[in-house]
Amino acid sequence: MTNEITTEMLDRKIAWCKQNAFWGTPSAVPKVLDFYFEKTRTSVDEDWPESFSLQDLADTLGEDPVRYRIYYSQDNLTLRLFVFRPRCTWDEQKIMLGLGFLVAQPCDADNIPNQAVEEDEVEGVDP
Repeated sequence: MTNEITTEMLDRKIAWCKQNAFWGTPSAVPKVLDFYFEKTRTSVDEDWPESFSLQDLADTLGEDPVRYRIYYSQDNLTLRLFVFRPRCTWDEQKIMLGLGFLVAQPCDADNIPNQAVEEDEVEGVDP
């Protein structure tokens, strides 16, 4: 083997560069990502706290409809809103993180915590 660069090697390298020139930088390569946003409340009688609407999210991301799913804890005091982004770029990831979303891990839909139930203690009353 020699250190000569052949025209075939150059042709392959040029073809590879043209094929990958579309992406520009590695951060421009889209990835499949799930994000989640968690809301909590102190009682099931309360409404969920407002943060943003799905229409606001669709307008921000420039995609309508937004693909999402919602999971609730067993005690119905915690809600996790998962948003699926099939072609998420670095800029879109920054937008989602800026809105308060977290990048979801595979087990995040299964481990939604139940809130600790606070009980009022009354003095002088035996259980």
